[in-house]
This record gives sequence, C-alpha cells and structure tokens, in this order.
Amino acid sequence: MQQTVLWTTDLPMYEVKTSVHVRIRDTVTTCQEAAQIMQAGGLVAFATETVYGLGASVLHEEALKKVFLVKGRPQDNPLITHVSQIDQVIQLASEVSDLARALMNRFWPGPLSILFPVRDDVSRIVTAGLDHVAIRMPNHPQALALIDALGAPIAAPSANQSGKPSPTLAHHVLDDLADKIDGVIDGGACDVGIESTVIELQGDHIIILRPGRISAEDLREFGAEVSLDPFLEHHEIPSKPRAPGQKYRHYAPQGQLTIYLGDDSQKIEERIAKEAQALAQQGFKVGALVMNSDFTPNVDALFYLGSLASFTELEKNLYVALRSCDDRHIDRILAQGTPEVGRYRAFMNRLYKAAGGNVITVS
Repeated sequence: MQQTVLWTTDLPMYEVKTSVHVRIRDTVTTCQEAAQIMQAGGLVAFATETVYGLGASVLHEEALKKVFLVKGRPQDNPLITHVSQIDQVIQLASEVSDLARALMNRFWPGPLSILFPVRDDVSRIVTAGLDHVAIRMPNHPQALALIDALGAPIAAPSANQSGKPSPTLAHHVLDDLADKIDGVIDGGACDVGIESTVIELQGDHIIILRPGRISAEDLREFGAEVSLDPFLEHHEIPSKPRAPGQKYRHYAPQGQLTIYLGDDSQKIEERIAKEAQALAQQGFKVGALVMNSDFTPNVDALFYLGSLASFTELEKNLYVALRSCDDRHIDRILAQGTPEVGRYRAFMNRLYKAAGGNVITVS
C-alpha cells in the first residue's frame, strides 16, 4: 500500500486514513518537497481556483501514464497543462497567435484553457494523440508556486476517480486517491468550484469546447467573435474529443440524479416534493438540490446550492453537494435546474453530465 503525504499549514479538521502521512509545512517548503517527488515521477494533487488537480510533470512520461492509470481515465481524454508564466507556453506550443496572446494577457491567471498547436517534442500522452495541447495558468498561489518549484509545466486533470464529481476540498482527493498517489497539498476550498472554460481558436473566432466561469459573454465583452461547439450546444458526444469533458459521462454521483426544469419555480418545487415522497415510500434514500432556502422538502439530505440569481454560488456548491450525497449513500437525487443560457451554461453543463441526460420538464 502506497503512503500518501498530506501537506497542510495546520492539523487537518477532517479524518485522514492511517496510511496518510501529515506534514505541517509553509507553502515554500511544501512546494519544494512536492516538486522533488514530481521530478522523480511522482503524482501530487494540488488546489487551483477551479478544482483540485492531479499533477504530473510534462517532462516525465511514466508519470503521465500513471495519471491515466490512477484515475481510470480513458486514454483518448486529453490532459490540461498548467503554467505559471506566459513565457512557458512556448515550451508546449509550436505557435502562439496574436489572439491567443491577447486572451492570455486578459484572462490569465484564471479559469481559461486555450488549445494551441503542440510542439513535436511534447509527449502525445498529454494530448491523447491530438495535434494540439490545452494550456492554462491557474489563479491560486500554491499552484503557481508548485509549478515554479518544479521548473516545468504540470499536466493535471481533476484529482478524482474518473467520472466522479470533481474534488473542491483536499479531503475529497483523499477519499478517492489516498494510497494511490504520492501527495496532496491542502490549499483550502476552491473558489470557483467547476473546471475551466476550454476554447479553440480558428483565426479570429473563438469556439467554446467546454463552458466554465469564463463565459461566452465575457469573451464577447473582450471583443471576440464567439460560438459554442455544436456537440456542446446539442448535448451530443463527439467520437474523438478535442478537449477534456467532451466525450464521457463526468461529475456523476453514485445515486441517480434527475434534473427538473421549467418556467415556474413553484411548480418545480411541488414536483420535487411529490417525487421525493413517492421515492421515500419505495424505500429509497432521497436527496434534493434546491435554489430556494425556504423550500424544505422531506428528504434524507437537503442541499441549498445558492440563489437562482447567483451562478457563482451554484457552481461553487454543486460538487460539494454531490459528494455529500455520496457520503450519505443517497440513492436518488432531485435537482432544480436553470435555463441553459448565458453565464448559467457552465453550471447546467456539469449538472447534465452528472445526470446522464436524465431531465424532466415541469409545465
């Protein structure tokens, strides 16, 4: 059994396995120790502003292979690489357009991943054999310090078992990957709570392959022409994904998740309450994800995701709620949805993926 190191600035308030070795360190020492492990081919999970990432040096092919193995990640699902300085992009990309540079200057560090033509000397394990590489600069001090300490970009998908809700707290990572990876850096709760926006550039045109906190509206305000990838817009699955999160079911809890949509919030709440009662009578443990703090259906686990008026609250709380449902062994999860428009598109994309398309429209 592999021992996993947990670096933290104080004793953790959550329970850790006996196989987890806790080291109380400052950020500089933590990143130096973690970087040494990664230079030797180890895997270290670390916090970003989006979710926790499972990091491997892009220079270490065996470590990159282990990322897929540990996560149970399909080999055709590419990884996002992380840099701490814009100048590091040329270590990975064979070409950087004027539009790409302008986007980096405007949105980095931040939750925006950009596809670049990949250099010939970059491992195709990172790109899943594709001719482009996704790169972003995380907006988290520990993540940036770790990349600097390593002295190389870090390839890092979410630090969870493939298909499960992404981790936004260190103990989420330990729940999934303790005993399987070398270390976890506890960087606190992730501010954004969902994965980065992924975009592809075609001339002066931006195509969103995966929605995130940086929305189409943000990119249009920047002055760019923006469209959604057709697969994304129609909830279709491409045969060959160009970016993470496109092909496979993701973010899914253990229980069956159903989304309830409609124009009348009161009718949706009434339907959820009725369905919860019926499922409970059948012997199921039921959870509900709601957007009205005054709505309190009789369920085994009730989670207030945040106000319908705040997409940032909904994004930040979604994975925490889904993982809490797993912790409580919830069989059926009833979730209120939002219109899939504007800045709510990223939240609904994750909710659709978690539900596997299981949606009920309430009229």
